[in-house]
Amino acid sequence: MERNELLDRANYYYITDPEIDISVEDQVKIAVEKGVKIIQYRDKSKSDREKYEELRNLMNICEGKALVIVNDRVDMALAVDADGVHLGQDDLPPECARDLVGDLIIGVSTHSLQQAERSQSIADYVAVGPVYRTDTKEDVDPELGIERAKMIADSIDVPKTAIGGISEDDLEALAAHFDMICAISSVTREGDLSERISYFEEKIDDAKRR
Repeated sequence: MERNELLDRANYYYITDPEIDISVEDQVKIAVEKGVKIIQYRDKSKSDREKYEELRNLMNICEGKALVIVNDRVDMALAVDADGVHLGQDDLPPECARDLVGDLIIGVSTHSLQQAERSQSIADYVAVGPVYRTDTKEDVDPELGIERAKMIADSIDVPKTAIGGISEDDLEALAAHFDMICAISSVTREGDLSERISYFEEKIDDAKRR
């Protein structure tokens, strides 16, 4: 399946969680089996060599089934021939990244309407958040709240994902405004991972169809 088609079909946006007892490779195997179409690899603790080897394994697991997006690191995305890179506001500017990665997917984290509007001229998708405060990321920006997050989503034209402290109770309200929804702790740290991924993927898909 082509990259753009996978992005168009994405519902639940999975970010790898290195803090749980399930290996990253096994997390991604489960996510792909449950129909997830976009995986972001995020790990701040491992060495570059470890990340490189792990990412190569993920590329094999996801080939033709799901996008592999590398958090922050343009060089690592290029080294493993990943599907794309996800950039924060303090990372390499998207326009500079575009010169380096060519037609790879670029996602950008945004925390305000101004940032989202500015990013959409370069980005293939935009992440809007944090919707709520989250414990899975340090130094997060102030929470937007669900209503402001929806307003930002409605103001931009590229695909967008909601992120930050999202629980299953928020899926219905967010799915009407966002193409994708990312939830980490409420999926990876509550109950059985396979069941939680399946629930979120199906719930988002159903809500979007309605």
